[in-house]
Amino acid sequence: ERVRKRFAALVGADPDEAAFTKSVAEGLNAVAAAFPWRDGDNVVVCPDLEHPSNVYPWLRLQRVGGIEVRKVPARDGRMPVDRMVEAVDERTRLITVSTVSFAPGFRTDLAPLAEVCRRQGIFLLADGAQSVGMLHADVGRLGVDGLSVSTQKGLLGFYGMGLLYCRREWAERMHPAYVARFSIDLGGA
Repeated sequence: ERVRKRFAALVGADPDEAAFTKSVAEGLNAVAAAFPWRDGDNVVVCPDLEHPSNVYPWLRLQRVGGIEVRKVPARDGRMPVDRMVEAVDERTRLITVSTVSFAPGFRTDLAPLAEVCRRQGIFLLADGAQSVGMLHADVGRLGVDGLSVSTQKGLLGFYGMGLLYCRREWAERMHPAYVARFSIDLGGA
């Protein structure tokens, strides 16, 4: 609990909005699997600049769940935020992006994405592996609804552990793929 509370404080979240994972990939997959998808929904991503862990979950949903993956090409090694915003329509349910790109390592301007997501009720999911612990990562200021990180980079932890932030309003609408005794609130029982 101490680690979870410290992570939540680091990213400006409440402790009950933070969960342990094994990796960034597990956090991203947890959101993809729990998200309340509907037929015809789409997700926007720039595969050119994302780690495969932030591409494969969406391609899987495309294959097995009928979710459209809108692949926006990079522009000069930078995240094409304006093009990602242009790819949004009434069926867009999630935009996923790295806070700092996997390669070449540029920061992403999240503000335009956060603005369109808030305005249209779209979930903004960020891969924070390249930034959390190295750059200020306040989830409220960033405008993200989900943030998945690993501990082996900027958090100076070890391999095999990660953390996931999910904004409470969204978490309450999701249906986790895996549940167990301590993932269910029994109301003090």
